[in-house]
Amino acid sequence: MNAVSQVYDLPVTPAMECTVRGRIALPGVVMELHHYRFRGQQGGVFSSPRSFLDLALSPRPGRPCGGYGGMKEGRASALGDVLFVPARSELHTEWGEGEQTSICCGFDGMGFDHDGPDLSKDALQASLDVRSPAVREALRRIAGEIAQPGFCSEMLTQAIWLQAAIELQRYLHGSARDGGTGVGGMTRTQLQRIGDRVEQPGKPPSVAELAAECGLSTRHFFRQFKIATGQTLTRYVADRKIDRAKQLLRQARPAIKVIAWDCGFDSAAAFSAAFRKATGLTPRQFREGAMH
Repeated sequence: MNAVSQVYDLPVTPAMECTVRGRIALPGVVMELHHYRFRGQQGGVFSSPRSFLDLALSPRPGRPCGGYGGMKEGRASALGDVLFVPARSELHTEWGEGEQTSICCGFDGMGFDHDGPDLSKDALQASLDVRSPAVREALRRIAGEIAQPGFCSEMLTQAIWLQAAIELQRYLHGSARDGGTGVGGMTRTQLQRIGDRVEQPGKPPSVAELAAECGLSTRHFFRQFKIATGQTLTRYVADRKIDRAKQLLRQARPAIKVIAWDCGFDSAAAFSAAFRKATGLTPRQFREGAMH
């Protein structure tokens, strides 16, 4: 299917090509599978008269970021694999060259009372990276029905979409409620985002990336983080990585060199030295003690 998208108006430009690979249209919502090909660095302002929910089924190219207040320092945040854009809001975005496949949903009210530009600041921030497993799984199921329709696909998809809409509403309400509770100048949502990023496998994120996650400038991020946690960022990251290493070492697998990479160390030797400094034991000694 190469039809024009019914979810939103796609710009006609040689820098971006979009193929619509499938569609299910229901009352109040249109859901499509999109495959994009981006040529060169991308950027622009996304706005639609309908609300928009998107799950990237493959990684978004480059280092995608965006913000509702523009792309100035401290306003742009990293975009997650699930992105929600309220109706009539202007999202400034940047991303890189490459290809991407997404399940894209354009919808009217669907019972939402937070689908307009009056969405709270904390909920807007959370909408750039919707960390709801229930929303993500519902969108994946919808994508599967579009790609391979089965018996009563439209009826089943309508039920799944209702679940996704309810879970998204819960997520936005929760973000608005929890985000307002500050911890020494940082919200619980911001601290949770930092913890989630730090605990991801591989190299820890840069300060600039963490600041962007929180919608803060680098300088302001350092100050607010120290007030909120009583720790420097370096100490905090080191402690979280060692804690993760302990969890992994309490199991017979994976191998220590794999744990070293998972926890962001360049080598098993560097990991062993840092772990021994923190605990007084080598990783092997810790694992042997935990297994007996």
